[in-house]
Amino acid sequence: NARQFTPMCSACKAQYVCEGIARSEAESGLLCTHCNHLPSPASLATQLAVQIRKHIREYYAFAVVCDEPACGLTSRLLPVSGSKCLRSQCAGKMQQVYPDKLLYHQIQYFAALLAVDRSATRLETTSAQILTLRDRHPEHIMRLSAVVDSYLAVSARKFVNLSSLFSFCHT
Repeated sequence: NARQFTPMCSACKAQYVCEGIARSEAESGLLCTHCNHLPSPASLATQLAVQIRKHIREYYAFAVVCDEPACGLTSRLLPVSGSKCLRSQCAGKMQQVYPDKLLYHQIQYFAALLAVDRSATRLETTSAQILTLRDRHPEHIMRLSAVVDSYLAVSARKFVNLSSLFSFCHT
């Protein structure tokens, strides 16, 4: 349920879905689907960073919604009484609209767009064919990967501090 990377082409000014390394076995997924223009590495990297920041901003909005279909209350106020709905008559629970797990999965999706094995699996082809497409635009892939990696590097979602988790076991 991740949202696609949709950069704007600098040539035709249209938005297109960027499919990562490969759109097909012989076509790069970085090319504009309208005019086949390849935007500059800086343009694509900046647009990817802007889209990631948009997702981060959505996460930090802390919007919550009641899970009771009849209620459907949406708020940015955190309930004082745990996850109980803010309406007194409602028995529903408030849940985050955009939780941290969803944000992490979105950034992981952007990283997967640049993964050779993921593209090979999606297109049901060999990694060697995808590598030739990747090697056509090395600076683009390097810049986009650097953007995604910079956001994944500061994410604590993938780390579990086992020493603090099992601190009660120490003698």
